[in-house]
Amino acid sequence: MYQISFSRNALKSLKKFPVADQIRIKKVFQKIKENPFSLDVKKLGSPHKTSHRIRTGSYRIFLDIDTTSKVILVADIIRRTTPTYH
Repeated sequence: MYQISFSRNALKSLKKFPVADQIRIKKVFQKIKENPFSLDVKKLGSPHKTSHRIRTGSYRIFLDIDTTSKVILVADIIRRTTPTYH
C-alpha cells in the first residue's frame, strides 16, 4: 500500500471545491493508495512539473509516484476549465 502526502497547494485547492467534488476526489485517493496505476493515470512529458496525472470528472490531480519508497506526492488539484497544463 502506498502512502499519500499532499503539497500545500493541493490541500488549499481541495478546500475550495464543492463538498460533493471533495468527496469524489477523496475516494480517488483511497483507490490510488492500493494501486496508483489502476485508475486513468497518465504519465506526463518532461515540460511538466509532475510525473503523472489522474482525471476525476472536471478535475485533474497532478502527482509524483515513487514506486521504490511507495510514496505518492499530490502536487496540485486543478479544475479543468482553467489553463491546467501550463
